[in-house]
Amino acid sequence: MTVSVRPRAVALLLLLAATGCAGAQARPAAPRPTAGPAVGAEARNLILPFDSYAQSDADLLTISSAEDVLMGDCMRARGMTWKTLPRASGEDADPPNRRRYGVIEPEVAHRYGYHPPPDPPASAQHEADEKARDAALAPRERRAAYGTDGVGGCWKESHDRLEQRIPESAESLFNDLNLRLFDRSQRDAGVIRAVRAWSACMARAGLHYATPAQASDAPGWNKFPRVTAREIKVADADVRCKQETRLVSTWAAAEARMQRAALDRHAAALEALKTGSARWLASARAVLSGK
Repeated sequence: MTVSVRPRAVALLLLLAATGCAGAQARPAAPRPTAGPAVGAEARNLILPFDSYAQSDADLLTISSAEDVLMGDCMRARGMTWKTLPRASGEDADPPNRRRYGVIEPEVAHRYGYHPPPDPPASAQHEADEKARDAALAPRERRAAYGTDGVGGCWKESHDRLEQRIPESAESLFNDLNLRLFDRSQRDAGVIRAVRAWSACMARAGLHYATPAQASDAPGWNKFPRVTAREIKVADADVRCKQETRLVSTWAAAEARMQRAALDRHAAALEALKTGSARWLASARAVLSGK
């Protein structure tokens, strides 16, 4: 099971190659990210059976911090310094299903429409600190840290040391089930009725959309960097109608039933996935605790 492919590092390598940056100047301070609204109660409490089989954003931040510690050891063994970042606790990380059913938080809808809100402050700060540190690496340091392709060097050594081998069949099965059951849940009779009620609610506001996906995707809101007044109007109505029709709770209940049935049918394979993920996280926590 693979957590990260380091797309930011690859992009950084291309950027530095294009600009000819030597990376020898003083390390820049990371800018303080803009904070988005706190996660709403409904999004925070939206839990599905599959959630315990997948690594959360908080888990991934823990693994990333442990890899960072191991990279420090690796870089020093190669005679180089390494600025280990403050540990990312992940306490404010987004819950797993915050946008699974589209925008569901009134404040998010009113401020950002269908555009994603900023990452939580601590998570965003960790990413900004990482980018600032990596941007300041000299070419020799960068190759030692990430290899020539951004996914090698000390990062790969650290990643491989922590990673727990999980059968590819289990990971593939989980990902396939997750997608297929989400699609199937939209054809559940109760969900269909709730979506129709949502559509009628939207129509009473003068907005004609058959499904939430049609409202969020059809106008192509995210093709534009700025949120428009029209987008805010639609998103506000979308969230209000979801609440009035109990669409999200109905949809989540249908999907939860399907996921529980799938867990019963594929218990052995998915338990291997869950065990491997737990061991991986335990290895990361051991590194961070100095054990």
